[in-house]
Amino acid sequence: MPNMERPDCSLIWQCVEHWAFENRRGEATVFGEKRLDWGGFLDYSDQIARALLEIGVARLERVAMLAMARHEFLPTFMAAAKIGATWLGVSPKMSRAEIREILLDAAPSVLIAVREYGERDLGPDIQAVLAEVPSIKRVLVIGEPVEGTDNFAGFVERNRAEMKALLAARAQNCYPSDPILLMYTSGSSGKPKGVLHTHTSIMASVREEARQFGLGPDSRLLCHFPINHVAADVEIGAAALYAGAAVVLLDHFHPMTSLEAVAAERVTVLGQVPAMFMLQLATGAMEKADLSSVRTFVWSGAPAQPAMVQAIHAIAQRTGAAMYNAYGATELAGLATYTAPADLPETLVNAVGRTVGNWEGRIVDEARLPVAPGEEGELAFRGPIVMTEYLNQPEATAEAVDQDGWFYTGDLGYLDKAGRIILTGRKSEVFKSGGEKVHPLEAERVLEQHPAVACAAVVATPDPIYYEVGRAFILPTPGQSPAADVLREHCRAHLANYKIPKTFEVVTQLPMLPTGKVDKSRLRAQLADDGAGG
Repeated sequence: MPNMERPDCSLIWQCVEHWAFENRRGEATVFGEKRLDWGGFLDYSDQIARALLEIGVARLERVAMLAMARHEFLPTFMAAAKIGATWLGVSPKMSRAEIREILLDAAPSVLIAVREYGERDLGPDIQAVLAEVPSIKRVLVIGEPVEGTDNFAGFVERNRAEMKALLAARAQNCYPSDPILLMYTSGSSGKPKGVLHTHTSIMASVREEARQFGLGPDSRLLCHFPINHVAADVEIGAAALYAGAAVVLLDHFHPMTSLEAVAAERVTVLGQVPAMFMLQLATGAMEKADLSSVRTFVWSGAPAQPAMVQAIHAIAQRTGAAMYNAYGATELAGLATYTAPADLPETLVNAVGRTVGNWEGRIVDEARLPVAPGEEGELAFRGPIVMTEYLNQPEATAEAVDQDGWFYTGDLGYLDKAGRIILTGRKSEVFKSGGEKVHPLEAERVLEQHPAVACAAVVATPDPIYYEVGRAFILPTPGQSPAADVLREHCRAHLANYKIPKTFEVVTQLPMLPTGKVDKSRLRAQLADDGAGG
């Protein structure tokens, strides 16, 4: 009988070998018409690894992939890890300048890139970075190659029997402390920072995630996140590899196609940011969609609206699914806290659960000393899930991770009476109005309780009397156009006067980060450009 227990391994690619031996014909990945079983996944990944070795990728060098969640994503990640290299994903949604900035910082020796994404021809961008990033030895293009590059599939499929011994030797020279994953933060507060993770941090994270969600070979996870995102790389990708679960890959998020994929591929775990759930609900199709296969709904990355939680709860009651809210960060290799299946919907709106696993969490004051339950402070975590460093930024690393190994997240919260963490906002977003501390998240949560508001974002703007006041950007629910005085009265019923935004602006869209959060830096820049903040 196959051993269907989760593997006891210290290197993530060893999990692939385990499942290829124990469950060779079990499904590993699905991307459109392309499907890989575990045996095929291992063979394909090893093919890619031998190709990288022929190019001359050395231990600790970097392999970059400019693409979305598609067929080549996870096998390429595992191939790089197996030869002791570091893999990073880059989103084709980025501008050429953003792609260049990341690749110059990461200095990869190989770039694997899609030729086309959506209506965008990335050929000119590929040629530009090939000319401007001196570390790149070879570019492999998924699709039609451009001058100076090779076709990825054609290059990988060459017979390299002579590389098998070298691959085995390199695999033997891998260690849990090897940096295998580089992810760049969204850059909402400045220059993007490259976060380095090892086998150790990733394995610690996914072992606990698999335990919390009951992941195993009968699990099927949907992945439509960008591959530069911790959700794609660790919370879905690496977690599935560890647990022997199948990953259904989509190279974009669309409310309808994602729901169709859940039904068609019998997805059992649907993990998304709240914005994705809200967009699915806004179509009106989610309540009618076949979600009977889903055993677990998970959200993380941003506060959840009460209406969203109630809608998911109604579906879960019909299907028997569990619901989780969780807290995670790129620097923490994914999820660090989890709510419990028994937590009520009203709890899941604000609470992100408790610290679990073999790591520690605490809430600290400005001096980074622990505060009492009920007192607000900054969330900090210590343990094996914490990143190694911010690449090429020792000062930023030292600021974020102290000498005792505590990582300070920049997120604020407190412990409720049951010991659950309640998030109150980002430290960088808190402002003073008339001498009083204001958390934009408080006003956003209140505004999103109004039936005419789909999403709200509050940012601070200068004020000659109060120093700073809040400005609310309102994305209305379809067919609604809430008036400022109506929203102000709604806020007045729930908030102290100094917490109420001074102005309200109804917009047709909000700038979003790849994480699914509102890009408040762009909103602040927009205000500055318009002169509204002066």
